[in-house]
Amino acid sequence: MTDTFPDIPAYLRRTKDNKMPEFAPKPLTLTFTILNTYDICPHQMYRRYIKKDLPFVETPEMKWGNDTHTAMEHRMGGKPLPVNMQHWEPIAAAIAERKPRTEQQLAIDASGKPTDYWNKVTPPFFRGKNDITLLNGTKALLFDWKTGGSKYENSFELETNAMLVHAHNPHLTEISGSFVWLKENRVGQAHTLSDTRSTFATVCNKAEEIRDRQATNDWEKRKNPLCGWCNCFDCEFNTNPKKPT
Repeated sequence: MTDTFPDIPAYLRRTKDNKMPEFAPKPLTLTFTILNTYDICPHQMYRRYIKKDLPFVETPEMKWGNDTHTAMEHRMGGKPLPVNMQHWEPIAAAIAERKPRTEQQLAIDASGKPTDYWNKVTPPFFRGKNDITLLNGTKALLFDWKTGGSKYENSFELETNAMLVHAHNPHLTEISGSFVWLKENRVGQAHTLSDTRSTFATVCNKAEEIRDRQATNDWEKRKNPLCGWCNCFDCEFNTNPKKPT
């Protein structure tokens, strides 16, 4: 008599001690947006990027941001800015004349080594798209276009960009960067971004937290100032005026 049961799916077979086999959570390719959402509210991050049961809705602000990024990418390549963006020409021209790399898609694996952005065999550990990258010998200068307000400036986004750039250009010894606040028509403060090892350690720590929550399925609902824009309508903290009644 055989002790194998080929008709029973592998995920239902029990071990000799009558315990269900344990399964590791599916790896999640991280981005700054995912980590930032996690910091704001783990439950929202889970719904958007793991469970994926929230419909994507492009707001007018998001469309404007996407249109602006496209226009700036074209401007860096020599095409003129649209009429409604011409007031940004002085900033755009100063950057364009330095022949930057634009909208670079960069990724790293779990050891921090470069990997293919769209690797489907072994998905990246972390990936991102850098708006503007200027390389000069062992130095790099990064810029990130922003169409919103500058009240809450989060340098961590630039730090993750620098982490990716450094992984793909290990000869770099000095990296700095700034947000370009287009709504205010100005370049923001300069951030020192050279300590990419610390940034990688921070990303790894956040990744470990997320893996722990995946294993326990514990996704904290965190009340925050953005609850009025969230579409997790079944959350008790949601104050979005579009919430169904």
